[in-house]
Amino acid sequence: TSLSSEDFIFLNDILKKENSESILANLNKDLLSKYFQILIDSKNIFLFFCKFNNKNVGYAIFANKPSFLINEFKSLRYLILVNLIYNFKLKTLINILFSVLRLDLLFLSNKDKKIISENLNLNLLAIRSEFQSRGIGKKFVDEAIAYLKKNNDCKFITVETNDNRTEDFYKKKLDFYYIGKK
Repeated sequence: TSLSSEDFIFLNDILKKENSESILANLNKDLLSKYFQILIDSKNIFLFFCKFNNKNVGYAIFANKPSFLINEFKSLRYLILVNLIYNFKLKTLINILFSVLRLDLLFLSNKDKKIISENLNLNLLAIRSEFQSRGIGKKFVDEAIAYLKKNNDCKFITVETNDNRTEDFYKKKLDFYYIGKK
């Protein structure tokens, strides 16, 4: 299976607009296309689309474990590195280095590190801004989580946020709780 050109254009656009801080948002279209093909072929990473009136309005990427987000894409690591260096994405490169060296987990307890490393991870989520605050995102994530819980053995789902509004969404709308700061 592969992405339709319409789905790819949608993902590229929403990544740049709604997930601009993500590593993926900093990749060129060719590399992003390769990334999504690996993701689609993966048995450990899941891409969900949120549709409203038969139109893509959101997406989510879940991984069985966060380690799969690195392991599944090893074939692209040098291309990603070159792409980020070429485009002077120093902040992104530093974040990757922290993650690979596990420095981002330095201040978490061993119990919390275990929860993070052994459970589902909601890696990326975005709903087009004009569809936010209408309950669509909550319903979408609830349905994706229900599907994943039914088909995967996990106790927890972890997520990282980069702002208070997003953190509030997970805590207030989806009943996630805070375990630490990476």
